[in-house]
Amino acid sequence: MLEQLQIRNFALIEDLRINFGEGFNVISGETGAGKSIILGALNLLLGEKADGQIVRSGCDETVVSAVFHLDDDNPLYGWLGEHGLEVEDGLLLIRRTVKANGRGMIYVQSQPMTRADLATISDALIDMSGQHDHQSLLSKERQRLVLDSFGDCGGELSDYVAAYASREALKKEYAELSRRIAAGAREEDYLRFALEEIAKVEPKPGEDEALKDEIQLISQFEHIHENLTLVHDSLKGSGSGDGALAGLHAATTAMARAAKGDPALSAYTARLESLRIECEDIQDSVRDYLSNMSYSQERLDLLQDRLSRLQRLKKKYGPSLDEVIAYAARTEESLRQTENGSEALAELERRLGRAEEALVEQGRGLSAKRRKAALLLGKEIASKLRHLGMGSVVFSIGVESCEYGPNGCDQIEFLISANPGEPLRPIREIASGGELSRIMLSIKTVLAENDDVETMVFDEVDAGIGGAVANAVGEQIQQLSRKRQVVAITHLASIAARADFQFVVAKNVEQGRTYTRITPVSDDARVHEIARMLSGDSESEVSLEHAKKLLDSD
Repeated sequence: MLEQLQIRNFALIEDLRINFGEGFNVISGETGAGKSIILGALNLLLGEKADGQIVRSGCDETVVSAVFHLDDDNPLYGWLGEHGLEVEDGLLLIRRTVKANGRGMIYVQSQPMTRADLATISDALIDMSGQHDHQSLLSKERQRLVLDSFGDCGGELSDYVAAYASREALKKEYAELSRRIAAGAREEDYLRFALEEIAKVEPKPGEDEALKDEIQLISQFEHIHENLTLVHDSLKGSGSGDGALAGLHAATTAMARAAKGDPALSAYTARLESLRIECEDIQDSVRDYLSNMSYSQERLDLLQDRLSRLQRLKKKYGPSLDEVIAYAARTEESLRQTENGSEALAELERRLGRAEEALVEQGRGLSAKRRKAALLLGKEIASKLRHLGMGSVVFSIGVESCEYGPNGCDQIEFLISANPGEPLRPIREIASGGELSRIMLSIKTVLAENDDVETMVFDEVDAGIGGAVANAVGEQIQQLSRKRQVVAITHLASIAARADFQFVVAKNVEQGRTYTRITPVSDDARVHEIARMLSGDSESEVSLEHAKKLLDSD
């Protein structure tokens, strides 16, 4: 139940607080006084997209907050617990701020939340019915949602949606496989040629880079051999003289003799000996390398030919050798699918057939439950409409078979005959604004007995009605308020007089600024407001007397 709504710096509202009560709450006031502003603020708490233009001129931000009391069995407790929100004494606080640049924050129990979270919470707390909802009732999709809600078809609908998604996925897979097989058949000759061309070369990952390295080595044979020979001769010595090794040997021997006279030179002897050993090792390694070197023009030609063939494959089938190998794998798979296409398609057809059977079964179950619910809901709405001044009405909900779609295989249409002798026709074709508002009220009343939403808000529920019909609407809302908290904006005294609590919205100009304020009225103040709603004159003796009678009778 909505206990309190507080609004600060919203449009013409500077600071406003409304303490709602249980049962039937009415908001009244002159046209243009700001009743729609209050609803706009409430819509922010329902998750509506924010616009910085709502911030009162001269202010930095708008703040809208509400306190709700949750009954112990409210299913919202489960969702709140899953999101780490604790509710003490059944009180839930929601606050939303909107800055002039359109940005803002949402808090639930002081914990930041997203707008999607807010919409989830508010959907479980408030059922808002405005004039646009009357028009939305003309939509077949909206009518389906109403019927499914009343008939508790959620489980059957979920099973159907899953079966439909499975069928659609198989259809897509079947179409894609058929396309690939057809494309493979058209390109089979080319694909086989490409696969054979790649297979003849048998490329291996990284082979081209390895070939380039080996070709580079062979191409540099003369340069490498000449310089390594020079290294070997410089170390070992050649016919023209001794090499570095002989010099190091002589130097080591001489240093050893010198160290006998000065032991401090022994370290140098060791170092020279280490150099001599290291040079001998290098000389031996170079000698072995030279002995194993050989130049083969035939090997070079073979490598260059192999690299050329790999380069041609890369140019035709991929920028890299890995891409060529991957292309070959894809081509082989495509040819395999073409060859085995009939078998694969046949298997998919069998799976698709089973999916179709499952979909039909789920669709029949959903349709049966909808048809049963349609009979009951149609009767209950017709009963409510007769009480609302449509005594000769015939109301029915048509459930006709149609192609299988995302939400079932039923075409749902609300049908009405408002006058005797007239055939049933879709409400979108013949219902007036007043009739639509009464149909919506009837639906809300019936659905209220089947959902857990504790607060219902009606905006302009009196649109297009008056007289005895308005009195009947007031009586029905009053009955509804015995099961749910109701907040209604109305211009009709016959509806307002039945409320348990009444609030009057007024617009005033003070020191050159406009303010919208709301005041709870009771006793004499309420009598004067009802009189104003009756005749526009809150001081007329006739109107005051009539207002007292309305309030006394209700």
